[in-house]
Amino acid sequence: MSAKVEFKNLIQGNWHILQAIGRIDATNAAAAQTAASAAMDNTNQLALDMSHLEYISSAGLRVLLSLGKKAKKDAKKFVLCGVIGMVKEILEDSGTDMLFEVYNSAADLK
Repeated sequence: MSAKVEFKNLIQGNWHILQAIGRIDATNAAAAQTAASAAMDNTNQLALDMSHLEYISSAGLRVLLSLGKKAKKDAKKFVLCGVIGMVKEILEDSGTDMLFEVYNSAADLK
């Protein structure tokens, strides 16, 4: 069974929220990168809502790092929100959570 990820685009105030649903791993990291980069191209403030993400692999972590780098280069804001469960453990264990502003939920975005 191949892993899949879906994305929903939401707008909340000045924030573009990209809600990731499913899993991000080596089988779909390129598609996740493409979807998130496209969302970032259309906003100055992008939040990746991970509250419906079940799993993220090292390939998925590379997507996050790449988005962070792109945001910095383009002088845009990129944050994570809704990081819970196994995904939270993976981000904490890898230290990736320390590289981003992380909000408890999309409702906390300012």
